Amino acid sequence: MLKKIIGIASTIFLITTLNISFYNLPPLGKFLDPFNGYCALINTDEINDKTLIFPELYNVVEIVYDSLRVPHIFAKNEHDLFFIQGYVTAFDRLWQMEFQTYAAAGRLSEIIGEKTIGYDRFQRRIGMVYAAQNTLEEVKKDSNSYANLIAYTKGVNKYIESLNENKIPLEYKILNYKPEKWTLLKTSLLLKKMAWMLTGRNTDLVYTRLFNDFGEEVLNELFPIFPNNFEPIIPRGTKFNFINDKKPPNNLYIPNADIPINNLLFPDKNIGSNNWAMHGTRTKNGTTLLSNDPHLGLSLPSIWYMTHLNCPTINVMGVTIPGAPGIVIGFNDNISWGVTNGNDDVMDWYDIKFKTSKREEYFYDNNWLPIIRRIEEIKIKNERSFYDTVLYTHHGPIVWDYDMQTPAIGAQNSKYKIKQTSSNRALKWIAHEPSNELKAFFGINKSSNYNEFISYLNYYKCPGQNFVYADKKGDIGIFHSGSQPIKWYKQGIYIQDGGDTEYEWGEPIPHSQKPQIKNPRLGYVSSANQHPVDQTYPYFLSGGFWMSYRGIEINRNLDTLYNATINDMKNIQLNNKYGVAKNMLPFMLDIIINDSLINHNDTLWISKLSKWNYDYDKSSIEATFFNTWLNKIEELTWFDNFGKEDSIYIWPNINILDELASNKPNSKWFDNKLTKKTETFDDIVIKSFNHTLQYLKKYLGDINESWEWGNYRGTDINHIAKIPGLGKLNLKTSGGPEIINATGKTFGPSFRYNIEMGDIIKTIGIYPGGQSGYPGSLYYDNFVDDWVNGLYYNLNFDSSAENVKGSNVICVPD
Repeated sequence: MLKKIIGIASTIFLITTLNISFYNLPPLGKFLDPFNGYCALINTDEINDKTLIFPELYNVVEIVYDSLRVPHIFAKNEHDLFFIQGYVTAFDRLWQMEFQTYAAAGRLSEIIGEKTIGYDRFQRRIGMVYAAQNTLEEVKKDSNSYANLIAYTKGVNKYIESLNENKIPLEYKILNYKPEKWTLLKTSLLLKKMAWMLTGRNTDLVYTRLFNDFGEEVLNELFPIFPNNFEPIIPRGTKFNFINDKKPPNNLYIPNADIPINNLLFPDKNIGSNNWAMHGTRTKNGTTLLSNDPHLGLSLPSIWYMTHLNCPTINVMGVTIPGAPGIVIGFNDNISWGVTNGNDDVMDWYDIKFKTSKREEYFYDNNWLPIIRRIEEIKIKNERSFYDTVLYTHHGPIVWDYDMQTPAIGAQNSKYKIKQTSSNRALKWIAHEPSNELKAFFGINKSSNYNEFISYLNYYKCPGQNFVYADKKGDIGIFHSGSQPIKWYKQGIYIQDGGDTEYEWGEPIPHSQKPQIKNPRLGYVSSANQHPVDQTYPYFLSGGFWMSYRGIEINRNLDTLYNATINDMKNIQLNNKYGVAKNMLPFMLDIIINDSLINHNDTLWISKLSKWNYDYDKSSIEATFFNTWLNKIEELTWFDNFGKEDSIYIWPNINILDELASNKPNSKWFDNKLTKKTETFDDIVIKSFNHTLQYLKKYLGDINESWEWGNYRGTDINHIAKIPGLGKLNLKTSGGPEIINATGKTFGPSFRYNIEMGDIIKTIGIYPGGQSGYPGSLYYDNFVDDWVNGLYYNLNFDSSAENVKGSNVICVPD
């Protein structure tokens, strides 16, 4: 009897203990519980009830899940369509949707604890919620957008209401919190999160520091506005029949105060995209072709969710951001479109002068204007909240009046120290301004021709994007969208004077004057994040564009095609040629061959590299050697002047090294200022070559499979919250930075998509993930291996539910 009592007591103690969270560790009992934990979630990717009752619906809605588990939603009106889109998206991706809104709003500390305080505080200080609120107020002004968003939100909440303990997604159990009600603001936050991802890398702070420390001549040499030999998106020679009247001040303001640099301002510089379209005069079937592959950070669940939406006013398919209604990239019965990042400078920093230490008024246009205070409560798991006061000017929030390099939060909590700086720096960002990107996408989803398409782009303000277009009528085009302000030349590449009216932005560039082209004589359009225009375009867009070897390689491939097929488009997307290797390797090898100290190992690699086709294929050992060699050359060239990349300075883009090596091998930048000897490019090539031989031999041994590029570099698709075991790591991939197949360690083509706009639309696509957000689901990561191997799926698109094969679910009104 005593043993029985002890056994029962021990069981109760164990269950109770495992369901308590200690020191921010997850309550393992909830995770291991066979009835409500991980095991209960393995088969939650299927809607078991084939008939669902929703009192909110006006009419019957049919959902057909095809073999890829893409939901095809057939409704009789837009309200029901977007209600069910919200429901099915939440069914598959609820935790991802909500976690990303926590991140955008600066609320991660509520889930994770004090180690994310610095991140949360930064999100509050750049005004993410403020921006989302402004956008939501603008959405409310448009009855259609507002109604669709409300319907979508109700659908999400209907799914949340249906959850019981054993259906709550796994991550909630691991991180020990529960879903909260979805709101309109959460969708707006997701849009701002995407805007930050694509516009948050700005150069104002670091360029100002470079100007102060090295001078404008160095900036012009190493960070030119227009790189040499680049190929703009809008062809050179295009005539522009308008002018820019905005002029710079006579004496430019360059601050000498401390310039804090925060690594949160340096998202991966390789984030970008490719897109292009071909006219029917250059295709085998006489129909237009379109391709797109956005390069973004890779994650599980995937950043995208594939959906088909159909009602009497809409028939559209493609991918969307989980948590936002409509389709972001895709096609309908008449048109197709895709996007690449525009890289415009729509984020500037302004120095602010306060009247007194109380910081109640700031100087502007010879007046003292009142500061607006916004109190931010940051809740911390297992800790008491603290409150951060963010000061708002008409420019935007003052991000830096405290040192953002420390985890300082506020004097209210003595556990966290606070350090005031001598700078007070406000952030002006287009995304802070009212906008309605949802209206743009709802309109694009319904558009039937080019004019309708670009008219809806007028509502698309941030982030600026290059929208590529192709339709059934035979038209192709590309449009550089966004609400870019009119600036004087180079305005905003340095920190500006927040008290001087001459530094204000002008009105947005008129929609008709944004870079655009339709049906060019060349027979194709393309973009790969390069500068959209040449030097003759009247308006200044940015100082942050790069060369884009991808763009050049895409154009050279398209130049060869006169009977193009959708298979040709796919092959271009999977192209692994590296233009830098093609340019630099021949004379790098010449330097090694002419070295008097050449030995056997040198000749072995000279032979291998001489025969290499510059292809970063996953099985290539030459790619591994060259990449390691080039990285060392970059380090030996720039480190002695600029330190570690993205620390207090940034390094010039790779095209600058390419140009210096080709044209100025004795440039001062190749000389290591820390040594007595005067080095040249030849010296750096030899030194880095020897280093590469020794490094790879030491860490990889004799040549074996570990030398292959796909194994050496590999690709990690991490879980969004970095939960161990829920990602796919060390994937053997091809490609790399500034290669068309721009696959990297943690970024790459987040959605490969090609379409032929014939009488019968043919579409192929894939993204690195799966439709389900449940780690136990067969559809969680089932696309990943095929994505790695360059395979595509045929996407099923039809206006009738009867013609879509799959599993049917009927949704009926009460």
